[in-house]
Amino acid sequence: MNDNVRAMTRRLAGEGYLALAVDLYGGKVAETADDASATMSAAMAKPDRLLANLRAAANHLRDEAKVPRLGVLGWCFGGGWSLQTALALGERIDAAVVYYGRPVSDPAELAKLKAPLLGLYGELDKGIPVAGVREMEAALGKLGKLGKTATIVVYPNATHAFANPTGPSYQKEAAEDAWRRTTAFLAAQLAAPPKP
Repeated sequence: MNDNVRAMTRRLAGEGYLALAVDLYGGKVAETADDASATMSAAMAKPDRLLANLRAAANHLRDEAKVPRLGVLGWCFGGGWSLQTALALGERIDAAVVYYGRPVSDPAELAKLKAPLLGLYGELDKGIPVAGVREMEAALGKLGKLGKTATIVVYPNATHAFANPTGPSYQKEAAEDAWRRTTAFLAAQLAAPPKP
């Protein structure tokens, strides 16, 4: 839960959404790249705990805050968990945005996706190779015939974390275009009438 995540949560709130940043790291904030890697590895060792945390957040927003529609959004590790949340919670999620998060290409897993998906990736991302992103895109394309809606955007010459203005990989044009796409996507998906 670093300053960039807080800033992006406020930015979403500024767009008119009730925004909740979910802490997947148990209150830990990494100060270095090595700390971040170790913290992420420790969190990944307990995926059931992460999903339970995300499920509780979704339940809070739906049942306590009474939001009519629910979207998930994340960057990097959080981007991968945005997709995992949409897969696990099915009908409870109305929109999913993944910024350079780990792709899923297994058609059986992707068949669980009920929400429209927007995936935003960098062509030169070494941690999330574009080949894996294209595999997911192809699998989603086949599932599109079953009513799955997905848009995958790969930014030329962009690397991992291209949308993080506090990091060395920030690419202003790609980040601004990704944010425009994100806000348009969320507006279209979350402004629709609530599901019965």
